[in-house]
This record gives sequence, structure tokens and C-alpha cells, in this order.
Amino acid sequence: MTEIIKVEVEEALAQKFKKRAMEKYGYRKGAIAKALKELIKKFSSPTGKADWSSLKGKLDIKDISSVELQHKLWADVD
Repeated sequence: MTEIIKVEVEEALAQKFKKRAMEKYGYRKGAIAKALKELIKKFSSPTGKADWSSLKGKLDIKDISSVELQHKLWADVD
């Protein structure tokens, strides 16, 4: 069963969210819905935060700048 949730947000915020969703999930149908579902799941967790412990040991960072790390991480996103 599904439920429709309607919400009004500022245009600038909506555009930023859409851009990030498409960067992560691709420029195809369903990207925004997928990102929003992920966001709702994280927000609805008992702590209200993402489970960062699942990332422990996933990153190999030694002598890398924050910009290089960001590019590396976004390249690894499905």
C-alpha cells in the first residue's frame, strides 16, 4: 500500500533537492521519488539520523583532500 504526501517547499530548495537526487540516482524517471523515500527512511529511523556506523571502514583516505574525497565518493555512487 502506498500513500501520497504533498508538501510545499521553496523553489530554490526544491531545485537543489532535484539536482542532488538526479546526480545520485541518474537523470531518469523515479530518481526524485527514490531520493525522497531514502530521506524519509533516514528521518524516520529511531535516532532521526542516518546510520553512519555502516560506513565505518568503507573509505580509504590517507593523503587526500576533501575535494578529492568528494569526487571519489560521488564516482562510487550507483
